[in-house]
Amino acid sequence: MVTGSGVPPPGTIPVVMPGDVLVVDAAGLAVWAGAVTVYPHGFAFTLRTLSDSRRIGPPPTPWALDVAERERMTWLEVRYSDGRTRAADLNANTPPRQPQGPHLRAMDAGGSDGCDISRWWVTPLPPPGPVDLAIHLNGDKTPTGVGRLDGAALLSAATRAQVIWLEPREDRPGDAHGDQE
Repeated sequence: MVTGSGVPPPGTIPVVMPGDVLVVDAAGLAVWAGAVTVYPHGFAFTLRTLSDSRRIGPPPTPWALDVAERERMTWLEVRYSDGRTRAADLNANTPPRQPQGPHLRAMDAGGSDGCDISRWWVTPLPPPGPVDLAIHLNGDKTPTGVGRLDGAALLSAATRAQVIWLEPREDRPGDAHGDQE
């Protein structure tokens, strides 16, 4: 099984898959997941967090960078139907105890007042069944909201992604076969 370098392969044209979900829908607060792009060994999606400054309650905190920060910060968790799960810890995201993944990595993030946009990479592909995206706002132990993607649809879309060129494998820098095995 290949986990890749933690980002989508640059030599591949992904398949865009319908899968927009409203993960959190509360007064003055919304978290949307969508813009799902699927590759042969993983998928990427965008999270958009909208917070109205007039809402009662604190705005969402920034993303947790470490497990210890989860008690007070916002974090994302991906759950596969076979029981595998992974929470995003931006500084420590590939635990030795879970080499089969899923692995979750923030690729890009930005925002302005009341709007946070981030792009996430997940690998490997899930098994058929639901793929839950759970948002834990401001240190909540239980998810504030959960959105669901279709694992079977992700697998189907992955078969239609087009590999234009292969990337060299990380364990063999000169290997022209790439990590697309």
